[in-house]
Amino acid sequence: MNAPNVDDLLRQGIEDVRNGNRAAARDKLQKVVDLDENNEKAWLWLASVVDTDEEKRVCLGNVLHINPANDRARKALDALEEKKKQQASQDEVIPGVSRRQLYLIGGAGVVIVVLLLIILLGAIGANTAAVANATQQAVNAQATGTSIVLNATETSVAGTATQLAIATPTLEPTATSARPTLEPEWTATSLPTQAATAASLPPPTGLTGILSVWGGRDLENSGFLPLGYFNFDSGNTYTRIGDDIGRDIRIGPSGQRVVYTRYDRLLFGTTIDAVNLNGQQIESLADRWRGQGTILNPQMPDFSPDGTFVVFIATDSVGHDQVYRLSLVDNSLVNLTNDTSDYAFPDISPDGQQIVVVRTDTQGGAGTDLAIVSASSGGKFAVTSDQNAYIETHPRWTADGSQIVYAAAPQTEPNNYDIVVRAANSTAAPSLLIRNPANDQYPVLSRSGRYLAFGSDRSGNWEIYVYDVQAQALFQLTNDPDDNFPGDWWQLSG
Repeated sequence: MNAPNVDDLLRQGIEDVRNGNRAAARDKLQKVVDLDENNEKAWLWLASVVDTDEEKRVCLGNVLHINPANDRARKALDALEEKKKQQASQDEVIPGVSRRQLYLIGGAGVVIVVLLLIILLGAIGANTAAVANATQQAVNAQATGTSIVLNATETSVAGTATQLAIATPTLEPTATSARPTLEPEWTATSLPTQAATAASLPPPTGLTGILSVWGGRDLENSGFLPLGYFNFDSGNTYTRIGDDIGRDIRIGPSGQRVVYTRYDRLLFGTTIDAVNLNGQQIESLADRWRGQGTILNPQMPDFSPDGTFVVFIATDSVGHDQVYRLSLVDNSLVNLTNDTSDYAFPDISPDGQQIVVVRTDTQGGAGTDLAIVSASSGGKFAVTSDQNAYIETHPRWTADGSQIVYAAAPQTEPNNYDIVVRAANSTAAPSLLIRNPANDQYPVLSRSGRYLAFGSDRSGNWEIYVYDVQAQALFQLTNDPDDNFPGDWWQLSG
């Protein structure tokens, strides 16, 4: 076993988890445990990216086999077992009556009465609905006759939610017109290569609006960090939002509410929450789509410009990360993509009609590229088609919707992302905005397009920088030992 290779794979896998690249993370972490089956840290991280509860149990069980004192794995495994028991208690053992109802009412005598009643009704040809109705009547009568006093929370059995099929629009054919691949070297230059340095840069001045961020000490080693925002209208002051940890934080059109990916500490998964900037009125968006289908690990949300819907990424029933649209008006959920690709980092266009995403072809071998998905029909077409020559990530629309800014790295240098901008509807080559030997990702533009906030690890850890595109001047917003990432930039005007 080559220990350095294992360490490199583990580090890269953790970085993929933090960037939301679940498929890549799962592949790398699986290789780590194949090479080193006693790697406690790898099993723990792997539990956060596998698809099913059973796979999570295996990973967490291996963690506890290696280290029985791992309290985090123990709590997570206990939570999974409790979830399994709750699901089992709702299973119907006979039509119309759950296992929990039978256990709660009257004991074994009731079970015998119920079973005899079913046999009798079955013999005379009663249909299933009649059996269920008669069974419930017998249960109620027996409960009354034996004068059993039950807790109100135990006697009330919630009605089964109506299962509505997720509306899956007919996809428009993917554009097949040839698009030029990115050149082996960037051809457009607007900024000279900057030397990596640990020296801090001056802070930005004269900015306006609010920049949402996630950053701080990663106490749980999860890649999810405290949420907050910088108020540029009040001297770049920082305010934390609530007490939770998360990532991928986006600001709503009013500038008063955010939506973000929240880490479920017990189930090693993700969900999506919304909260006001003052930390009040926390809402789990999963409550809105409950009963409309099975989706796992919802993450990477974005508000529509008018605030009527959000789009996000979630894993479907066969394990692919798809794009979903949730109405905030009637809570309807639509699966916009339904194929064998994996999608990530959706960003809605300023007119609310299109969504730019990162698309990874998991079966055709076409690699990772940018695509645009219709926010209404789900139809899509390619923006880049360099396949595996470059790895694109974190795309964002400019305020006028004419261009897309994103990070890209050559396949030969996967840890050297630069930030580029290209026309949304043109095959012209992209223009370089930020180049550095380090990783530069998470681009966020101001409304005017003059300023670009981004994250970079050029100082040794991830910090937030602001680039003045007009003056070609670089500033540093954060400077501390912990990682910090920009989420969204809200402004009333440029």
